[in-house]
Amino acid sequence: MGYNALVRMREKNFEAYGIENSVHIPPLPAASRIYGQEALAFIRDCCEDLLFDTTDERRVALDDSDGRSSGPGRIPYNMERDLDRLSFEVAIGRFLKTGARADAFDIYYCYCEMFKPFGSGYDSTGMLLEMLSEHETNASSLLMKHRDHYSHSVYVFLIGLAFYKNHAALREAYNSRYGLEEGPEAAHHFLKYWGMTSLFHDIGYPFEIAHQQMRAYVCKIDANNNDDYGFAPVVSYRRMDEFALSRLGDLNELYARAITERLDLNYLDRVGAEAYYLRYKLNGTLKDRAVHNNPDAMDYLYMDHAYFSGMVLAKAYLDRHPKIKTYEDLPVALLDGLCAIILHNTLFKFTIRSLLHVKEPLSLADGQPLAYLLMLCDELQCWDRASYGQNTRSGIYPFDFDMEFSEAGPKFIYLYDAFYGDKVVNSKSYKQMLDVGYTKKSGAVRKQRCKYLDDIDEIVSLSDVIAGFEHDVTKPDESGALEAVIATKYRKTGVYLSDSNYLNLYSFALALNGRYCGATTSEEMVRAFEHDLSLEYKLSNIAQAKNFGPQLERIHCFYTDRAVDYEPVRKFSDEELGELAESEHARWYSEKVAMGWEYGAAHVGRLDGANDNVMRERTRLHHDLIPFEDLTEPEVYKDAAPMAKMLELLHEFDGLTIYRMYRSN
Repeated sequence: MGYNALVRMREKNFEAYGIENSVHIPPLPAASRIYGQEALAFIRDCCEDLLFDTTDERRVALDDSDGRSSGPGRIPYNMERDLDRLSFEVAIGRFLKTGARADAFDIYYCYCEMFKPFGSGYDSTGMLLEMLSEHETNASSLLMKHRDHYSHSVYVFLIGLAFYKNHAALREAYNSRYGLEEGPEAAHHFLKYWGMTSLFHDIGYPFEIAHQQMRAYVCKIDANNNDDYGFAPVVSYRRMDEFALSRLGDLNELYARAITERLDLNYLDRVGAEAYYLRYKLNGTLKDRAVHNNPDAMDYLYMDHAYFSGMVLAKAYLDRHPKIKTYEDLPVALLDGLCAIILHNTLFKFTIRSLLHVKEPLSLADGQPLAYLLMLCDELQCWDRASYGQNTRSGIYPFDFDMEFSEAGPKFIYLYDAFYGDKVVNSKSYKQMLDVGYTKKSGAVRKQRCKYLDDIDEIVSLSDVIAGFEHDVTKPDESGALEAVIATKYRKTGVYLSDSNYLNLYSFALALNGRYCGATTSEEMVRAFEHDLSLEYKLSNIAQAKNFGPQLERIHCFYTDRAVDYEPVRKFSDEELGELAESEHARWYSEKVAMGWEYGAAHVGRLDGANDNVMRERTRLHHDLIPFEDLTEPEVYKDAAPMAKMLELLHEFDGLTIYRMYRSN
């Protein structure tokens, strides 16, 4: 059982209240794919006692009231930590079901709240993540080629969890790197640093989008400007010397040193290269990464978003951790993760190997499991990615993915939509996943090979995780490690007319909770949300904000930031509020059940006629977990009131207007 504090709390509730059946632990969320089931099982079975305080005897014994729930000081500290992890688990299950950006948001939010990698809570990194989401859904539509990176990073995170749980060699390489014994401590460590590495690895993509926009624009209006050969004008970034400065010195030099030290653990010896040479070359290469002063290299054809991801994250970390005074003060695992991020796109694949005149891929034996895993999972994650670019939108890609684990290693299964028939069979993406062989641009013929796997094996050694994979491309690969399947795609529901121009759920939820609890200033709203609520209740407010669009459609309304020729809603009718209240109660009910709450009324009217909220939160029994029609009038009002407040909040915080779907006569 993974939730030890919750189990012990059930025993303490019997002692304190005489209630035998309380603090129910729900089953794992259902996941249709094996990799999803394994990622969820990792959170539950491998990460017990995550972030517990094991130093305070009162907290260990659950005799304290230091934890938050619907308010501060209501539950034990370690009980809140278990509920944080359960909230994370439920958020992952929800994303696996929908794949939606709004549900990806919850996973970013949970990670930031729990681990605080760049400061306190989501607010310290939220702006960057919202910027990435915004650029992808808006600016990237001007590009010729571009696909989603926001939900993509969450998928990368999840398949990495499944890998770690099920692949002993990968787990041993990771634990050996950090001197960890296999068990919960190692799992906690992996979750923290793999989460940072995978979830934030593409956060610098807005820099690349700006570069690509100009190239795409010029090449579109003038066919003589062929961007493949660099004839089109390009955007590069100046004032990078100032941007790269930190109190530890030039971050370019820091990364050159860190990357060289890490590759010098084994890789440089394996390929016969000298560390001093690589570090010297990297110093210049990194400084030119965004400026492109060397036209002979033709690297100005591309802008490396991974470079900006590494720069932005290093600056953010140093800004939030003033105690870091020297390079040696940086945690090894943190620096491993940052180096993995800056390496993952083109720096290792092209630049470093070109500098060293080698083609050798990264191996698990090279002592950089985070870099290895990020490059592997980043290549594997090519399914269910929203296509924004003009050419990309017409492409055929897998709509789903799964992994099967065995002693021989993982098997990767990609699913293509049968609806497109011959278009799938003839697509470049599908053909590259077959093991029928292919011909390289050089004219070299590869028989009984899968180009998709061979391309990955050029970057990271697949034989490290797939026992039977044949690295020699002149020989057939009989590992059967990949299968491309044409299957029926069941269309996702949950696509609604309501839409906003950016994903600002945090601010929206903050304001919604603030109005509910009577906060009148922004400072009071922040305190009521950040300081008083647990992660479980913060997510509940976010879910309420997210679900307003679907609930509006129930009463034939929608919201948008665009001016449309429909009737704006000034006020909801009593009938409409009733329907919204019923829908909100259904959402709240499902949310509570997913988090293990059950019906119970022992806390009602217990303290001088008032509800004992401490008892309610400790027993996790709620008197309102009943059908909507059985609610009292005050409880119905509690469901309806937030819906009425949405009218003013949408306009105030998102610049939106609610409209009715029909035109008035």
